[in-house]
Amino acid sequence: MPSQQVFDSKDGAVYTTSNGAPVARPYAAQKIGSNGPLLLQDFHHIDLLAHFDRERIPERVVHAKGAGAHGYFEVT
Repeated sequence: MPSQQVFDSKDGAVYTTSNGAPVARPYAAQKIGSNGPLLLQDFHHIDLLAHFDRERIPERVVHAKGAGAHGYFEVT
């Protein structure tokens, strides 16, 4: 259950996960100690990582064709 702070926000916006559950502190992640590594048991953090690279479809990347070849090609 989210804290009352989520529902009492001044602008009326509520940050939610991908399945619609409200999040009390959206930019906080579970860590070991104050400077320790992030824990992979944090559902909200894993949800953010899962949708991070799928939000935007990248445009087509144009590749160079034969720009590094110099001289002649001879078949014998």
